[in-house]
Amino acid sequence: MGRGVGAGLVLAGLFFGGMTAKDMGYANGHRGDAGTLTVQDCRTQFDRVGSSRHRHARPVVSCTGTFRGDREDRNGREDRNDRNDRNGRNGSTVEDATVETGAKFEPGKQLAVQKTDHKVVLIDEQWIWRSLAIVCVSLCALVAGVFCLLTGFGARRGPVFRDAWLRVPGGTAVRAALAGTGGLAALGAGAALLLDGIV
Repeated sequence: MGRGVGAGLVLAGLFFGGMTAKDMGYANGHRGDAGTLTVQDCRTQFDRVGSSRHRHARPVVSCTGTFRGDREDRNGREDRNDRNDRNGRNGSTVEDATVETGAKFEPGKQLAVQKTDHKVVLIDEQWIWRSLAIVCVSLCALVAGVFCLLTGFGARRGPVFRDAWLRVPGGTAVRAALAGTGGLAALGAGAALLLDGIV
């Protein structure tokens, strides 16, 4: 049972951490298509989140408008490679593009955004810090999962934490690696969440 818990934590850490780390490539321009969304309309919807007993409505603000990729020149002419693609898959213009913004904006407001393979995202400081926090939490889950896999900790009749910790294969070196990686990941997650609340 403990190793099953460990396997689940490892898979969850790899999946969520990997997907989030991949998406962070949009922030530095290594992935996606940078451009501008000219706002036409903003609206608030309420998503139901939480467990079946404690569900609550979370407000989600999104804005719809026209996305124009940065590949267009200053006169508004499209790059020759984009001229045949009006869906924005290779660049230039997407009508009625929608992006979650967290705040409402007046029509005509221009937002710097990134077009991914599936949607348009607003890349701001909060998005970056939140993504970093997810990566760090995923790394914590990965470390915890490896610990459970190595020791069987987490099973109903398995060893208590102290005994499992002393039984880690590889001795002091492996324990130091697990503690150091998990500790740095936890500090990183805390710092990122703190900065997410400040900026």
